[in-house]
Amino acid sequence: MTDERQLIKGLGRLEATNLVVGGIVGTSVFLITSEIAATVGSPVLVLVTWLVAGLLAGAAALCFAELSAAMPQTGGTYIFLKRAYHSDLVSFCFGWMMCFAYGTGAIAVVAIMAATFLMPVLQVAGIVSEDHIGVTAVILIAILTVLNAGGVRQGGITQNVITFLKMTLIAALMSVPLFLGEPSLGRVGSVGSDASFLADAGNVGTALIICLFSYNGAYFVTHVAGEIREPEKNIPRAILGGFLIVLGVYLTINLIYVMVMPIDDIIASERIAADLMGRVLGPPGALVTSSVVFISAIGVLNAQLLNYPRIQFALARDGLFFSRFGEIGQRSRAPGAAIGLIGFLSALFALTGSYVLILSYVAFVIHFFICLAVIAVMVLRVREPDLERPYKVWGYPFTPVTFLLVSFFYLGNLVVTQPFNVAVGVGIVLSGLPFYYYWRRSTGA
Repeated sequence: MTDERQLIKGLGRLEATNLVVGGIVGTSVFLITSEIAATVGSPVLVLVTWLVAGLLAGAAALCFAELSAAMPQTGGTYIFLKRAYHSDLVSFCFGWMMCFAYGTGAIAVVAIMAATFLMPVLQVAGIVSEDHIGVTAVILIAILTVLNAGGVRQGGITQNVITFLKMTLIAALMSVPLFLGEPSLGRVGSVGSDASFLADAGNVGTALIICLFSYNGAYFVTHVAGEIREPEKNIPRAILGGFLIVLGVYLTINLIYVMVMPIDDIIASERIAADLMGRVLGPPGALVTSSVVFISAIGVLNAQLLNYPRIQFALARDGLFFSRFGEIGQRSRAPGAAIGLIGFLSALFALTGSYVLILSYVAFVIHFFICLAVIAVMVLRVREPDLERPYKVWGYPFTPVTFLLVSFFYLGNLVVTQPFNVAVGVGIVLSGLPFYYYWRRSTGA
């Protein structure tokens, strides 16, 4: 590798913001509200759940904004963990888990969801007569892998186009029930049960576990920090602005759900957005919804393939991964080998269907690493008080502490209810240790 073959700063604030918005808004907001409604029992508590989950996830997003502004380097969370804990073992374990479990498994899930919603459209168009979801998911991954391997500017432009199209279509989709349906604010305040305040609070707490992952993705932009112009300014603004857009979109969509559909119908619905549009437009409504959700999923998929490979790139540059994946393309000036690796492993998961088990195994460890990153804000405030911080977390230390308290409840619940999955997830992380010590010896560290 030569000095001139470095990553280029091909992303601006617009691309960074779209990476946040496009990376968070996926398929869950079109699906999980019925499960939340079944847990909390009333329309107003559905909205409270989405709001509280957004505020909690926003607390973590603010922490990532401070860390990325202070350390705007490619690799994001990997860099933060290494700096805060003075050990590349913790950061290596994070990178290993992202490569061989969570990151690639999450890409496979999104690709499968995109293919699932694309299939009805293809069938109506006469392109296919049977479901070929696995193969279609692999094709989608391959296309976006090639696009992102072509260069960060190309990936950024793709993200801009998809996110703009996604948000436009979502706005159009959600406006239909307001004009053609029978919306009523009276439904929002209806009481689903006579439960006590403590019982309602407990139900909301349970529903938060379902809802929190719908806000996952604000940290995407930190992994490409080395390729963003003026990252000290643009990354915090992208995270803050993008997250506020997501929060507004989620609350608006769910407000429309509860204004148009009775709570019992919401609870009974397996695909709430499709059922809502079916009420208004009839059978074509489901097809329209499938098209919008497909575009939404593609936006997340592109964001994932734009950011996850940068973690392996950073690992390889530090001598803690196969050196081939730390190389930059001569023409693309992108880590093409790392992008290809993540695309290949994701396609493998999608084709075999193993992503379901993988994600259930690593739910504990991915959130544990996110907690470590949030704690890193406090560690560095004490250890490196003079570190230049262009942005500081609002409400510190209340903001990170609140997120951590809720997260400890969530992690404890996983340990109690899913001990086998937690153990397997920890095992996946520990399986990388022999490789870590081999690479450490190879580099003479």
